[in-house]
Amino acid sequence: MTAVAPASAGRLLRIEIKRSAAVWALPLLAALFLYDPFRTASGYPAVWDVRASVVPNKMLSYFIPFTAAFAAWAGSREGRRRMADLVTSTAWPAWARQAAAFTATAALFVLPFLAGVAALYIQTARVVTWGGPPLWPVAVSVVTLTAVCAVGFTAGALFPGRFTTTLVTVGVSFVELVTFQESVSQSGPLALALLSPSTAVPPTDSGVFYPDAPDLAIVQVMFMAGIAIAALGVLALFKARGARQARTTAIAVVAAAVALAGTAVGLAATATHGVSGWDIPALHDAASDRPIPYTPVCAGTGLRVCMHPAFSYYLDDTAADLAPVAAEIAGLPGAPARGEEVDSVALASTGGNGVITGNRPVYQFSMNTMLDLSGFQETNFREILQQDLLDAFVAPSAARNAGVSDTPSYAPAQQAVVIALMRAVGSRPTSNSPFAYNSPINAQVAMAADRFAALPPAARHAWLITHLAALRAGLVTLAGIP
Repeated sequence: MTAVAPASAGRLLRIEIKRSAAVWALPLLAALFLYDPFRTASGYPAVWDVRASVVPNKMLSYFIPFTAAFAAWAGSREGRRRMADLVTSTAWPAWARQAAAFTATAALFVLPFLAGVAALYIQTARVVTWGGPPLWPVAVSVVTLTAVCAVGFTAGALFPGRFTTTLVTVGVSFVELVTFQESVSQSGPLALALLSPSTAVPPTDSGVFYPDAPDLAIVQVMFMAGIAIAALGVLALFKARGARQARTTAIAVVAAAVALAGTAVGLAATATHGVSGWDIPALHDAASDRPIPYTPVCAGTGLRVCMHPAFSYYLDDTAADLAPVAAEIAGLPGAPARGEEVDSVALASTGGNGVITGNRPVYQFSMNTMLDLSGFQETNFREILQQDLLDAFVAPSAARNAGVSDTPSYAPAQQAVVIALMRAVGSRPTSNSPFAYNSPINAQVAMAADRFAALPPAARHAWLITHLAALRAGLVTLAGIP
């Protein structure tokens, strides 16, 4: 095997980069990045994990077909132009030419991809108030792009032809689409769903209360690295041209790569969902299950609202939204004097909606649920938050049952009272949540709500003091509402 000096290798790499047609795809990728991933991330809550999710979910999806296409085009260049005999007589050995072409193609997509990630993370760092940039999504995406490039280049080199580029691009895009759908729905084999780097947007409080477990990312890197090495090993095997030692080495490399990818599949099949993401027993560190200590930020006077500093941007609005309905129930038995944001995992057993708990009642809610259900719309957020507090106060058992039933067992009188209290503060009951009432509202419930809302605040308060226990137990009828 002929050695290649570093200076000569660098010169050959520069030549390959200059002559690569992939350069012309970069302006289009830049435009796509600004139009979708960058703009989408800017519309997400200012939380690192949520904004970083556009890296594997959107940026990678745009880069994959371009990378596959131009890698196949570069790999098939010598065979497509019938230059194999001509370049055999050059000073460059075949492996050096192909290594330079592959490296140049990979660099022309990986480096711009990293530049886009840097732009996205710099913009995110200017607005977030907690944590730091997650690097595992970037590592997984870069290794995935390299694997796609390796597969495309190998296919082009082994099967040069006018249709190779098209077939490789369509095939890789189809695989990416199928694995993405499996990852989101998780209706098929668990390993297939988890090995896809693209998946659903994580919960809004992901990585906030608990550190992100790197287990799944490590497995994904192993799997994609195995594919990349196996693809290049297959190329070396078929291009060895009778060199026994080279063929033996290539076979060993392919076998090791297949074993690496197979190990990743086996590890993914053992995954279970934990508080910090997907836990893989062979890789899991118990430290990932420990809550991240933090000092809450608080606001509000009547109802003191405390939240994680990662969501401090929403603190004043949350306290202001809860204040009117908190005033409607202030002084009643079990009325909370404090609101506290907790992680979504803590409220999973309640269907995600809030609860009032403790001897000194505290209203616990999840910003993940509120922001997700509101679609990040201010009006929806206020109404969902207010109704969540009233539901937890007036119908605590029904609110808890929402986790096991799509139709919570609200008594008609409970519905009417909550609707009336919502209207009293200028809001309306929402239909955008798992604890929402049937829409349209029953006519008799609406009439009772109108009667109760029309009462003076003092009269509503006095009636609730007397009848609150019976109302919570579902013993009050619509006719019993004044």
